[in-house]
Amino acid sequence: MNIAVILASGQGKRMKVGKNKVFLEIQNKPLIYYSIKNFQDLKEIDLIVLVCKKDEKAFFSKIIKKYKLNKVKHLIEGGAERQDSACNAVFYLEKVLPKNQEIFLLFHNGANPFATKEEISKSIKTAKKCKACVIAHLTKDTVKEVDSESRVIKTLERKKLWNMQTPQTIEFELARRAFGQARDEGFIGTDDVSLVERLGEPVKVIEGSEFNFKITTPIDLELGEIIMKKISF
Repeated sequence: MNIAVILASGQGKRMKVGKNKVFLEIQNKPLIYYSIKNFQDLKEIDLIVLVCKKDEKAFFSKIIKKYKLNKVKHLIEGGAERQDSACNAVFYLEKVLPKNQEIFLLFHNGANPFATKEEISKSIKTAKKCKACVIAHLTKDTVKEVDSESRVIKTLERKKLWNMQTPQTIEFELARRAFGQARDEGFIGTDDVSLVERLGEPVKVIEGSEFNFKITTPIDLELGEIIMKKISF
């Protein structure tokens, strides 16, 4: 069983619009529609879980109904941080899913509207081999490590640096251990697979399209409009 966990309970402070950015529109449809759509249409995805704020569940329910996103079967209340929201989903699913079944969770940002079906499928296939993987792009920029006084310590080797995106796919039992241990020890990671890394387990990187990025600022939304004109959805 392959389950998409769409994380949409963020505040979107950097967007500066006074509301959840996943409700912002590109070509007259909300961002969250695009973030769910390719999971909805992919036959390998059996179930979609949406994690959101309690007071926004009604808005999401209307979107799900309007666009017939019928694989979304569960709306789960999010937590204070993104990791808390993902953790809530993992332990909610532990209670409701059948036991003794191979399950993979695909954690995906509600504000990443351009993940392709090919990326999603490749994530599932890769996770079945190595249990954890992440979509990413090689960084284009020179990255330097600096000290507290903003002085350069060293230049990092660019060909080894990747920018992480989503989906981040983890075998269910591994996700349960990773999120559970992080929760119990009060550890906050930078993304989902960082919690797997912390267990000493390998994570495979899959190179994805540069179109697959998180919409965070107003300029990102403008870029999204341009991208949408170039691709079919």
